[in-house]
Amino acid sequence: MTNDRVIASWSESGYAAQWQQADGMSAMLRLPWAIATTLVGQEREPKLVVDVGSGPGTFLAALLEAYPEARGVWIDASPDMKERAAETLAPYAGRVEYVVGDAAELSTMEPARNADVVLNSRVAHHFDRPGLEAFYRDAAGLLVPGGWLVTLDHILPPGDWDRRYRDVLPIFAGPNAGKPSHPHYFPFPSMTDHLDALAGAGLTDADLAWRAFYTCLYVARKAS
Repeated sequence: MTNDRVIASWSESGYAAQWQQADGMSAMLRLPWAIATTLVGQEREPKLVVDVGSGPGTFLAALLEAYPEARGVWIDASPDMKERAAETLAPYAGRVEYVVGDAAELSTMEPARNADVVLNSRVAHHFDRPGLEAFYRDAAGLLVPGGWLVTLDHILPPGDWDRRYRDVLPIFAGPNAGKPSHPHYFPFPSMTDHLDALAGAGLTDADLAWRAFYTCLYVARKAS
């Protein structure tokens, strides 16, 4: 499950602007965005891309730019983020549907069904372990056969590695990188937690495609 306080925070007026201003990771994430965008179109171009916790819509924009025939579904708990995403996604305005809602309620979101790709970036760490497993099951249920689930998220490294990574991350990603920009109420999942939850959702064709410090890109494919 997610924590209701997380949803309440993102729903507050002005919270989205505060988060985006404090975000120190976006520049470093351009490479995994590009990797994921390329991988999901290797065999066929996606027609429907669903971005869960899309925020300002940057990840979704990368896929809509790469695949001109694709439509997108933007999903986020923050009404303020919808306004910011509308600016980012303005070049694709006729191809995007917006849904303000909780990532824990994916199974109820009809516009997201029959997706070729389900993205989520820096969302899954807000779930506890049962919530992560349920989230992946629901996401897998939205995918067409052969569809892709893409997770870009922070993990909890073992021992002292989380502290070590956060200490050096600003050198590589700017002064705000590694600093908490919003509250967290559950321990971050580990790499193994993600892979186990993907397998539990039936997405056994999964791999860690990229990692930098404590941020990982998982890409999984639903059986055809």
